[in-house]
Amino acid sequence: MTKNAFFKIDTKLAELLGETYRSAEYAIKELIDNAYDADSEKIIITFPEPLIPNPKIIIEDNGSGMKENEVRTEYLNVANSRIVRKGALSISKKRKVKGRKGIGKFAGLMVATKMQLETYANGVKTTLLIDKEELAKGNYDLEKVPLPISTESCEKSKNGTTITLSNLNQNLEFPNPEKMKQILVWEYGRDTDFEIIINGGKIDVLDLQGKSFTEEIEFEGKKAILKYTITPKPIKNCGIVTKIGDKVIGRPQNLLANEEIIPKKLQNRIYGEIICDDLEADVTADWGAIIENSKLYTSIKETTKKHLKNSVEDVFATDMKMAKARFQRTINKELEKLPEFKQPFAKKALYKTLEKFYGESEERISTVISVMISAMEKDHYWGIINNIEDCRESDVEKFANALSEFGMLEMSIITSQTINRLRFLDELSILIANPKALEKDIHQALEKNTWVLGDDYSVLFSDVNLKRAIKEMLDKDYTGENVLNRPDLFLSKSKSRNLVLIEFKRPFFTLSRDTENQAVKYRDELSSYFGNQPIEIILLGGKIKQNIMDVPRGIKYLTYLDIISTAKNNLEWMIDELKIEK
Repeated sequence: MTKNAFFKIDTKLAELLGETYRSAEYAIKELIDNAYDADSEKIIITFPEPLIPNPKIIIEDNGSGMKENEVRTEYLNVANSRIVRKGALSISKKRKVKGRKGIGKFAGLMVATKMQLETYANGVKTTLLIDKEELAKGNYDLEKVPLPISTESCEKSKNGTTITLSNLNQNLEFPNPEKMKQILVWEYGRDTDFEIIINGGKIDVLDLQGKSFTEEIEFEGKKAILKYTITPKPIKNCGIVTKIGDKVIGRPQNLLANEEIIPKKLQNRIYGEIICDDLEADVTADWGAIIENSKLYTSIKETTKKHLKNSVEDVFATDMKMAKARFQRTINKELEKLPEFKQPFAKKALYKTLEKFYGESEERISTVISVMISAMEKDHYWGIINNIEDCRESDVEKFANALSEFGMLEMSIITSQTINRLRFLDELSILIANPKALEKDIHQALEKNTWVLGDDYSVLFSDVNLKRAIKEMLDKDYTGENVLNRPDLFLSKSKSRNLVLIEFKRPFFTLSRDTENQAVKYRDELSSYFGNQPIEIILLGGKIKQNIMDVPRGIKYLTYLDIISTAKNNLEWMIDELKIEK
């Protein structure tokens, strides 16, 4: 018998319906999360073949299902909190629930205009049809649009829910099964009691995005299969698990934890499993672990380590090659600051640093490179470099010791340089806080310490009048109206080779449009001498006027607290990393 049902509206509906899913695949995942919350142990997702007429997506689970009354009062109760209604854990398996906002049915309607729900519980099959076009006809007055609902008898042992999405949204690209697998492995890959099958195949570690490997391991006539993926970024529950009879034994293990040469961030990108039914005799009574003395397991782990190490080092070498290429321009620019005889050794040290700080942001690595070059400009390295050259033809041990000394000195200098820069920033903060400080005081403090402004700037000259500036840079005579002016500014070049005009104001000065106009006048004066070369403007002061909006391209407003805070964050991060290495 077919009857009607109606949505029940929570007051938060307007807010929740404004939420969107980033893709059709993530919308479908919302429906899978609901099946997980219903204590399903198995879910089957069927995507249609491309170009077939009337394509449908079917999502079938064997969870608890719903009775007709639950469909009416709970499923159709939009935006009603699942946690408030039933608690934060699922009923039988005590899983931490994922669906919380009661809007899963709208996820389905993002993908298709029709969503049919067939749910089985207590010997009754309840069928509900939600048609987006009918909702639109009713101006989305959800409480007044009737939804066809019917019931019929079914086997009492049958439980679960099947959702069929039809009349797929033509404005979206067809959902991609491979992308769906990647999303679901990331979320559910380590769940041992939730099997997901997509188009007939069970999702596994090889479905993750990244570089995948499959190896066969043999030991005294027994076999194991090693499958793993090195993902583009660290993944939760990373490591290698062992599976016997499709059951996971113990927790994921980082088998490369003692390999110091392999960065932790790279180790945390390994996600895989060892499948070996021959280990069944070596499992503890509670099936919680494998006996430590197992010869077979020891052999499998050692072989697995070798495979992982080779694969990871291959990926690491590729990544490092790309990183070196990205930073090559920065390195070359920084190396120009050093005498020619120091540059080959400095380049090796910089590349070694790139490996050490693998996986960090480009901004942070640029900070490290800048600090290292500043340290190398001094002569601390020279004695050790000579020692390395002297030992080159000696025995291997002496040569290795000499190279080790270089590394220790390198770490010591970087640490010392970083600590001293932090002290400088503390003192600069005191100067900034002094109400008597003027532009010239700030200028004097920063003219030899432009690293505070970031790694993009290397000073060409500062605190000179425009006449001398033009003469020094271009060997031309300046005849403009500001011949004798001594603006409190730096004229620098960024890594992109663009000129940068940095104008200082006193620490309690509020930057405004007047400040901007004054700097633009200086830029205009210089432009007539530098031709079409862009000149960026940076204004530095104590505050920025609140109503300033739509700042022209090529002009930046910064406060002294801004630049000090950013510099401190970068240096404190470097100190923490150096402590870890020690």
